[in-house]
Amino acid sequence: MVINLLVLTITTPKRLTPKKAYPQKGLPPKRLTPKKAQFMSVVSSVLIPIIKLWLRSQVEHIDSIEIAIAGKSWQILSGDIPKANVIGAGAKYQGLAITNIDLCAEAIHLNIAQILKGEALRLLDPIHVTMDVELAPEDLQSCLKSPIFLEAIASDTPPAVHSDDEIRALLEMLLHKLGDEFTLHELAIADGGVKCRGEFAIAAT
Repeated sequence: MVINLLVLTITTPKRLTPKKAYPQKGLPPKRLTPKKAQFMSVVSSVLIPIIKLWLRSQVEHIDSIEIAIAGKSWQILSGDIPKANVIGAGAKYQGLAITNIDLCAEAIHLNIAQILKGEALRLLDPIHVTMDVELAPEDLQSCLKSPIFLEAIASDTPPAVHSDDEIRALLEMLLHKLGDEFTLHELAIADGGVKCRGEFAIAAT
């Protein structure tokens, strides 16, 4: 069963308002202004489902997904998102089994005005994405048998690698083949599992 959890974090601009004197206890709850309430309604009822649907369309399966969008309300509605995080678990992408993944991107420009009119989501400018990915031993072995991995290493049969040294040598060879498509920052291998941090670019759509 696919479970989707979506978290939206929005920083709205501060407004200077006269301070009111309240007792220390029993302060009245803060109320959303009509404009903020309308903005939150648009984001939660229109924008979030569209982004959620688009993300789900990019993978074959995912157990859980969490999204955090940071930005001021006027920025998000204009399509300029300062920062976004996507954290997923139990994902499958083009046959690759991914235990945990954490993606972070900044300066994201989307066609929000067109999205709110029912058009497809588009990335207006290229972005750089920082990725933290973890593969459990069983997921790593599954990845080695996937068609996309075999194509990347130009092989018809899955490589037989089990020791940490063999896994490291194979992954370093793969990263060398990728060249400038992926920049590796950190690679840790232990007990047949892999943790990797790197950066890659996504072209505008």
